[in-house]
Amino acid sequence: MNRTTILGCILMASVSTAFAGGTAKIHGKITNPLADSITFTYFTDRLAFDQHNTTVKIASDGSFHIDIPVEENYTNITVQNGDQGTELFVQPGDDLTMTFDGKDFDNTMRYTGKGSQVANFTAKHIQQLNMTGQFSAAIQPLYTKEPEDFITESKAVLQKELDFLEANKASVPESFTNYWKALLTNDLYYDYLIYPTIHEMYKTSGAQIKEIPAENYKVAMEVPVAFNDASISAPTYRNVVGTVYFIRLNAAGITDAKILKDSVAKLANKNMPLQTREFFFAETLYRRIKESPLADVEHDFASFKKSYPKSTYLPTLDKAVSLKKKLSKGQPAIDFSFTTLDGKQMKLSDLKGKVVYIDFWASWCGPCKRELPYAKKVEEHFKDKDVVFLNVSIDDDQEAWKKAIETYKIEGIHTCEPGGWKSRIAAMYGINSVPSYFLLDKEGKFVTETTPRPSDTDNLTSMIEAALK
Repeated sequence: MNRTTILGCILMASVSTAFAGGTAKIHGKITNPLADSITFTYFTDRLAFDQHNTTVKIASDGSFHIDIPVEENYTNITVQNGDQGTELFVQPGDDLTMTFDGKDFDNTMRYTGKGSQVANFTAKHIQQLNMTGQFSAAIQPLYTKEPEDFITESKAVLQKELDFLEANKASVPESFTNYWKALLTNDLYYDYLIYPTIHEMYKTSGAQIKEIPAENYKVAMEVPVAFNDASISAPTYRNVVGTVYFIRLNAAGITDAKILKDSVAKLANKNMPLQTREFFFAETLYRRIKESPLADVEHDFASFKKSYPKSTYLPTLDKAVSLKKKLSKGQPAIDFSFTTLDGKQMKLSDLKGKVVYIDFWASWCGPCKRELPYAKKVEEHFKDKDVVFLNVSIDDDQEAWKKAIETYKIEGIHTCEPGGWKSRIAAMYGINSVPSYFLLDKEGKFVTETTPRPSDTDNLTSMIEAALK
């Protein structure tokens, strides 16, 4: 499986009712390796979705070994050697041996040992169909379709997967069969929930969406409002849990943020079982921490701790709230050193005396690129004034970063550090989505807790003008 396919994969966790915890051992032997090491990628933390990339050297005889901490059953792990890769699902206590030819991953991958039934099922799935992360990729071209056609054709994609499961389920435990079915079904449901917006984006060629037509919601309404704690560790189920009520209320014409928040909370309390409800409120709070006023965040966090004093989500939420306090209005910006595009060594604090607009972005980020025309207008408005536009890229590919700057003629100061989401500066500012923006006054303090995007031109311009005074 090629590199681009590997990068499209995400964590797939088990259908269980608790964090399992433990270690999975993976031994291996590769012939004709394409590189001198193998990289294992997996994710931890249901809220933060932390990515871990562990690279192990291949011995002279082609052997390698790794112990991977596993938080949940059927944790998805991608394996990369050179530009080839595969995936497997492991549980705590698994002790697998994998053998394969680096020049032909798909046709030579074989597993033995504890956990090999599931691993060999996955290898067969890749050989005959694709990696699990490609399910949504197969749906993506259908977003241009009108509702009825989208529903019909997307169900056909799911049915192909279910047919494969039916033909091969005798080879795996029943728990994995249930997991696999739940995983793919909820994957399709989530695609249904985001259809109204994505379809409209295609229709408007990426222009700013002013209103979503009512007919777009016909697809989203196909998603049943049904919850089951037995599916809580499946990420696709969690995606649906966190979205379904918001989309249904949007379909009913409710868009006011406070009304949405209160209405969804009532529905969740009434209809969600305990573990699903706990995750929903934890995930909703975590998602809102960055954009909501600090006072609201602290109030909601206190309420969550009162309701779930022993929640496993508390450490992640506490860390996010603590960072929120550091990034709140009036606080001094977290200083960092950086190297500019032309090789100059600088610090953020070097820019004191000027208003600084920080834009975290990436060359591969569609929403980031849609903001560029608006950013040019803002920059032109403040030309020759004490305003600096600092662009911090989270690109892993330095050449792609440089090419994007040249292609789109992006002005301002530029910097990029290796590490992507895990890069030093991105971690300091808690960046888990792009684009993300911060506005600093002349004293180097945060102007606001919710910095406007360039497309919110009037609001952003007013804030910058006020900071210049």
